[in-house]
Amino acid sequence: MALYHFDMRDDDRFYPDDQGTELDGGIAAARIVAFATLTDYIQGRLPETDSARRVAVEVTDGNHKPLMAAVVTVELVPAYHSEPPG
Repeated sequence: MALYHFDMRDDDRFYPDDQGTELDGGIAAARIVAFATLTDYIQGRLPETDSARRVAVEVTDGNHKPLMAAVVTVELVPAYHSEPPG
């Protein structure tokens, strides 16, 4: 089993995962947890403004070495009542 940390970044706010999670399955398992964590985090948080918001789960190993990040941009855009421009 390997230890991974799943730090959250929501625009300028940073929420470190000080405890970490031990996983079997290596980096593939960490990837699944990163996307699941990201999905859970954004599900209950509506954008506060119309501005785009970048949310990320930054995955590091047990020594806090960066491995990957799961990133999504959340943005509210107006609905088109006719054909979109372009």
